[in-house]
Amino acid sequence: MTETEDADVTGRKVLLIGWRPDAVAALERLGAEVTCVLATGDDTEERALLLDDAHTVPVRDPSSTEETLAGLERLEKSARDFDVVCSQFEFTLVNAAVVGGRRSGTTPQDALALRDKDLQKRRIRAAGIPVADFRTIVHARELRDFPHPRGVLKPLANSATRGVHAWRDEAERDALARQLEHDGVLGPWLAEEWVDGAELHVDGVVRGGQVLFTSVGRYVQNVLAIRDGGIVASVMEHPAYREGLYGRAHAVAQQAMKALRHHDGVFHMEVFEQGEQGDRLVFGECGGRIPGGSFDEMIRLQHGVDLHEEWARAVLGLSPAVAPAPADQWYGDVFLAADAGVLRSFPGEREVTGRDGVRHVVLTARPGDTLISGREASCAFVGTAVVAGADAEQTGRRLRDLAAWFAANTVVAPETEDGGLS
Repeated sequence: MTETEDADVTGRKVLLIGWRPDAVAALERLGAEVTCVLATGDDTEERALLLDDAHTVPVRDPSSTEETLAGLERLEKSARDFDVVCSQFEFTLVNAAVVGGRRSGTTPQDALALRDKDLQKRRIRAAGIPVADFRTIVHARELRDFPHPRGVLKPLANSATRGVHAWRDEAERDALARQLEHDGVLGPWLAEEWVDGAELHVDGVVRGGQVLFTSVGRYVQNVLAIRDGGIVASVMEHPAYREGLYGRAHAVAQQAMKALRHHDGVFHMEVFEQGEQGDRLVFGECGGRIPGGSFDEMIRLQHGVDLHEEWARAVLGLSPAVAPAPADQWYGDVFLAADAGVLRSFPGEREVTGRDGVRHVVLTARPGDTLISGREASCAFVGTAVVAGADAEQTGRRLRDLAAWFAANTVVAPETEDGGLS
């Protein structure tokens, strides 16, 4: 779609594949008429507040091309009825490219490069960007031949550390292979060498192949530290004080977007900082999407940039509006987690907001929900919060204190093997 400065998009028909309320709201604010292909479990009261029944296509799995096409056909609709077909949901990016064709603004091959870790890292390696050594493992027994004594095994196209395994020596690597074989877990996976260094996330906006905006955040602990009871939290690096880091992050992001052929939209990329001066950034992975948790709000408060609007502008072919205006404070985000089991009670929004520096709270769980352990996946949480501080140290301390306080004041009943409560 040709980008114009004053394009009138009023009534432009958009097919959004995968339920994302913020995406619907952003498109509608710009005048688009949105229809959403969504999972039946997402067809809730919240959906009714944004879209009427005539603009929804409920299916069992919106990442399935077959189900999406059948759902549209059932309602006498077609991708040809829409001006734009898009996704802001990681698991439906490829489906949107397949169903939308030219209306999607990307190809299935390029959408795959934003999803499949092997295909993605092949492009990154070919572009000369530093990246861990990696290999596709089809059968668990092949892991024994992987030549690195420390490493990580990942599903090829999952997210939020789901199904990720790490090993610290050859004995643990071989034990992991035996356990996967014994459990009958099927590949393929991506095996990659362990990367030392602090983990950063680089988020931004790319238009016409040029990265227009980058934001850099530093995880309080590398995300895989959740396996040892760590928290998922990030503190923004302030651009006024970390000019060199921002320059390096921007350069890597520009190289990566070119390699992945992600020309228009937003991105969430993770890198590892190495070297005595932190002057080497090693690529981790990248998604063509809005970051999870409340990272979007953290970035908006820190930089004055609305990633949802920039994504919607890219989808509709409108000129970018990005105009960073960094705040004086340092912002951070923390995932408020609890033990596995059935939620009995937890602090409410007003209580969380009353803690030091809290500026934004989203509680997504409800009493009675069953939680998986936060050690299993970084997406296992009760809610998220954005916290402000006078500097990075104070912000980080407030994030850790909030996470500990929330966990201590959350009551969870262990679930028995038959699904009841102990």
